[in-house]
Amino acid sequence: MRRRKSFNEELSRKLKKPKFFRSYLESLIEAEDGDLSYEDALRDAIDVMGIREFAKLANLPEQRVHEFIKGKEVKPETLDRFLKPFKLKTKIVFEEVA
Repeated sequence: MRRRKSFNEELSRKLKKPKFFRSYLESLIEAEDGDLSYEDALRDAIDVMGIREFAKLANLPEQRVHEFIKGKEVKPETLDRFLKPFKLKTKIVFEEVA
């Protein structure tokens, strides 16, 4: 499998560290003035890290990761599996609308 143009070996190595990964996601979201969803930020981080590397780290099939990168929606439980290597998990909050 050929590498994507977005693959960056140095950044990929750094992204495997949970603290750096969280910081990277936050910076992506803040850079877009909050318009970038957490899922899209995660897609970008995975794309930079490399699908194969991420799938191995998260212990997930490459095909599932590839489908997510291409925009397939995933359940919160699956998203938690994507986030587990980085000591993160999803949290759904319901708030009253005024």
